[in-house]
Order: sequence, then structure tokens, then C-alpha cells
Amino acid sequence: MIICSGENLIDFVPNSEDSESFKACVGGSPLNTAIGLGAMKTPVYFFSRISNDFFGKKIISFLKKHNVKTNLIQKTSDKTTLGFISNKKKPEFAFYANQTADRNLTHYSFKSTVLEKIMLAHFSSISLVLKPGSETYFKMIKSLRNNSLISIDPNVRGSLIENKKNFLKRFNQFLKLADIIKLSDEDFNYINSKKNPDKIIPSWIKKNNILFVIFTMGENGSILYTKNFRIYIRSYKVKIKDTVGAGDIYQAAVINYLYKNKNLSKNKLLNLTKYEWKECLKFASKAAAICCTKEGCYPPTEKEINKSRLTQK
Repeated sequence: MIICSGENLIDFVPNSEDSESFKACVGGSPLNTAIGLGAMKTPVYFFSRISNDFFGKKIISFLKKHNVKTNLIQKTSDKTTLGFISNKKKPEFAFYANQTADRNLTHYSFKSTVLEKIMLAHFSSISLVLKPGSETYFKMIKSLRNNSLISIDPNVRGSLIENKKNFLKRFNQFLKLADIIKLSDEDFNYINSKKNPDKIIPSWIKKNNILFVIFTMGENGSILYTKNFRIYIRSYKVKIKDTVGAGDIYQAAVINYLYKNKNLSKNKLLNLTKYEWKECLKFASKAAAICCTKEGCYPPTEKEINKSRLTQK
């Protein structure tokens, strides 16, 4: 099984480009990846702390609707985190996360029967920087990596990072712990301003135990880096409604593709051919493109992705 851990929140998305009215949508980067996997019928659990308020009930219902298991979730009377998105095509974010349910995660405990089944654990975004939850997730990463693959997406939200030096120190720790890193060009620019990803990312892989890094560039495509390959994939042509959650769905599609093809192990991943990687990345790029044609984070099904007749740019 796959476990996605981290923030859950309500995103308030503008009803139109210049609108001052907002639509309330369930969100959170790791939650988006979980619903992406659920929609593709990959067995996935979401782990976090979720409020008993009416927003929290909406989140639980949304997860179940998308085939995500909620058995591991902690319930609390703390309020739900809220996020506001400035616009649809190039969004900026404002978060209200003081003393909220997901942020206040201070402990976790999984039964041995659960731990034995986890093939991959995915962590991302604001849950990796907001204390005390960030420290709990960090402990989880260090513990779970002994038995499962670890996937990390920093999904940087600079407005929430109080100390950039501390964030970069923690990111360097992630590089030593992760098997899989996924990051966008915006994330990379925050971490390594004005440096060349073709030089920096291979050095991450060489110095650490990372199996592969995915570098996404929106409409400019994406690049996979491994010890043996650098593979560039062009994005697909679509009419964009918004880009919310596209990166999270991309990552869900990568994990789904590897899982369905029985490649979610270190040995298998190290031995994948260029052709196999290209097919995986094309599948993920299509999934992200389809997400962009809908409002909010839209998780396409595997059938929808495979039947799409999108063309690359």
C-alpha cells in the first residue's frame, strides 16, 4: 500500500480570474496526491490530523469519495487550516494555520501489520515546515525509510518559511533520507537561486541514496534524473482552467504507474530502461495536463489518462 502524509485544508479558489468571491475546495499537497492515487485505483491511505468541524467532515467525505482509506487519521477539535489562492493560472497562496488540526500533529503510532504493508510513503509541502507537525513527520520519514520507499516533494510556500537557512538545512537532510524527490522549477529556484539544475540535481543523486529526481517545469515539460539517465518529456497541449494540484497529480501518476507495473522497489527502480521511464513520465504528464483542464485539483482516472488523445507541445 501507499501512504500519503501531511496537511489537509480548505482552499478558497476565486470563481473567476478577477473575482472577489471564492469557492471552498478540499486541498493540501499530500492530500491531492492521495486522491490522485485513489482515483487511479492504487491502494492508498492518508495520514494526518483532521478536525471534527464541518470543514473536517467535508475533507473526510472527499477522501472516501476518491477511494482513499482514512483508518489511520487522527481526529481533533482543533480547527481546519484555511488557504486562499490569489488567481488560477499563476497562483499565490495565503494560509491560516495557527493552532490548526493538521499542524498540531505531535505523535503517531502504526500497528506492525500496517508498517509491513507500506511500500512507499509520500510527504510534501507545508507540513514539512510548520512546527510541531513538521518534526513529527520528520521522525516518521526517518523511521519508515527502514522498510519502505520515501518520496518527498518540498512544494515550497515561501510565505510560510520563517527561516530560509533552517529550511535549507532540513532540505539537505531530506536529500539524505529520500529515495524519490519531486520538485518544480519554482521550488528549485528557491533552494538554488540562479544555479543550473543539470549540474545540481545529478550531484544530489551522486552524494546521496536518491533513486530518481523529477523536475517539473509546467508548460515547459519535465525532466527525470537518475544515476544513468536524464530524460526530458514535453508537456501536453490543453486549455488551462487552473494549475492547482497539477504537480501533486503528476506525482500520483508516477507512483501509480510504478506500482501497477510492479516496480516499486529499489532494485526494480535502479534497473528500469529509458523506454520504461519515458512511458511513465508521459503517463504522468498527461495526468497533470488533464488536471489543468478542470477547476481545482482534479484527479483523472487511469482510464481517462490512457484514452486521452492529447498531443505534446
